Amino acid sequence: MEKKALEYFEKILKDRIREISSNIDMSNISLKELNSSNPKDQSDIVSANLQGQIDFLIIQKHGLELQDIMSSLQKIKNETYGICEMCDDEINIERLKVKPHAKYCVKCRELHEKSKIKVKNEI
Repeated sequence: MEKKALEYFEKILKDRIREISSNIDMSNISLKELNSSNPKDQSDIVSANLQGQIDFLIIQKHGLELQDIMSSLQKIKNETYGICEMCDDEINIERLKVKPHAKYCVKCRELHEKSKIKVKNEI
């Protein structure tokens, strides 16, 4: 991949890190507010509990995305960015524009998803 393209994706990935960090901070604030709130009745307790679970899941999802982004930034340094982890072919640039931290090309991603569904159905 050309240096200019790598610089473009590096900027996008770093911008996404800042965005995710901000979202995590807001979710953490929301969780702290929920923990310090004094629910008045059962419906307030249920509502606070559900909101807490949602905030926790958001933080968890963002944490996984951060790991993928950090891995992608390391790949840029190692000059392996944009290479499918399954088949070692180049990942289409259009796919990377949609998901800059993509690990797989479209074909391998489909295979990966199908294998996850198959394993899930076998359990």
